[in-house]
Amino acid sequence: MRAPLLLPLTAALALTLASCTSEDPATGTPSATEDAVVTSDDGLEGGAGVNGWLCQYVSPSATAAAAGGTAETPRERIVQDDEDSWVCEVLTGGAGEQEPVIRLSILLGEEAREQARQRAEGADGVEPGPDYLGLSFVSPGLVTGLTSCTEPGAENRSQQVPYSLVGEALGVVDDETTEDLRSALTTAARNLDQAVGCTPSQAIADMDGGSATTAP
Repeated sequence: MRAPLLLPLTAALALTLASCTSEDPATGTPSATEDAVVTSDDGLEGGAGVNGWLCQYVSPSATAAAAGGTAETPRERIVQDDEDSWVCEVLTGGAGEQEPVIRLSILLGEEAREQARQRAEGADGVEPGPDYLGLSFVSPGLVTGLTSCTEPGAENRSQQVPYSLVGEALGVVDDETTEDLRSALTTAARNLDQAVGCTPSQAIADMDGGSATTAP
């Protein structure tokens, strides 16, 4: 599916990503459907997601872990959506008590990449992440992948721009929630590659002259 150039990322990226997320036994990601209505009679903000999956890539177990073991009325909320950014939060809690526990971001452009890199490199306990995420970093509660993918709407896959994939745990931060973030970004990166085409190795070379150290 090719998206027009000037659509917001929800249309230009999220929809193309959704087209790649039909039920897969290896990943367990859900089939793509429209999000639920933002609010309803229960007074909760956000949509209900698809089969318990929120923000497209956050599994029910990941939501529960980030909420401390049990996720009360989990919802998803798009907090930013324009031509070069898409940010989605996972919310838990009852009416009037909802709190974000996970945030996923897909950001385009040089400035966003530099900001994401500086934040990732400055995080406590940071370690190199997997090279399939590009130049990537893993620290407790924060996983960042800096890659290069085809510009939305481009006819030629050689027309690439920086893509920053960021997963944050806003609730419980431990090894399990950090691994859940890495899993979510792994699926997002794979689907991005299938949808528009990405070259993480080129992103590493562009940013570190090919000398970056990444984890397997």
